Amino acid sequence: MKWIKLLIIPVVLALGLGIYQLSDETANGQADKAGVKGQNADTEENNPTAAQTKMKIQSKRPNFADITDTKTKKSTFFEYMLPMIRNANTDIAAERAIVTPLLAKLVDGQNLSAAEQGKLAPLFDKYKIDIDGELSTGDVNELLRRCDIVPASLVLAQSANESAWGTSRFATKGNNFFGLWCFSKGCGLTPAQRDDGASHEVASFDTVNQGVRHYVHTINTNNAYQRLREIRADLRADNEAITGTILAEGLLRYSERGKAYVEEIQSMIRFNKLQRYTLDTTGA
Repeated sequence: MKWIKLLIIPVVLALGLGIYQLSDETANGQADKAGVKGQNADTEENNPTAAQTKMKIQSKRPNFADITDTKTKKSTFFEYMLPMIRNANTDIAAERAIVTPLLAKLVDGQNLSAAEQGKLAPLFDKYKIDIDGELSTGDVNELLRRCDIVPASLVLAQSANESAWGTSRFATKGNNFFGLWCFSKGCGLTPAQRDDGASHEVASFDTVNQGVRHYVHTINTNNAYQRLREIRADLRADNEAITGTILAEGLLRYSERGKAYVEEIQSMIRFNKLQRYTLDTTGA
């Protein structure tokens, strides 16, 4: 069965990458800021079902700087971010529901029809997987490794950390709650403190929701977070819960601080008890 290249149709990424898509240069050489810093996370929606309806996203962002009570600020922040995270993960779960039975068919030694290959083609494109020659079981396995949820606990923690609980300049001016970088002039906001010779900017997004989806897509496709995806796949294979605390181990290249950064994220997850925002993730 030959993979039909003509089936690969460019699609507009639902994750809202637009002009802010991170380059492979970020993945290989400047991974520190390819994503986010974090605070709280523990278990999440690895297997939301189609029966789960989309959560309503708040049209107006709270003015977090005006909230002086710490407990109120945190709860308001989590309640604001959670619908966007849930919706992004629900969309990913729907994609996995397409891929999983087709992988099972390949494992069983069956060929995929042209229509079935057509279902996979835009997903291979979206998740940056090049197919040369025959479509293999390994190709589809890699797609499933990338097409997977990011625990709400981890997303909440990193967004809180990177955005100073929604009060940073990049959050308020650029809807960027994750410290995501971009590399074309004018693509975002110039950091006040940037190393000599550096050309990156902190990406700007039209909406916070767009930034959330960009972050999730970055975690799922950037080479810097391959280890995170491997950990997630191993947890799935062992039918264990996919938690933000465990996946944080795959963020060593997210920050120049390395292990200290990972431990900070894990501490924030535990301290803020973000596991309470988690859905069951042990399903296939």
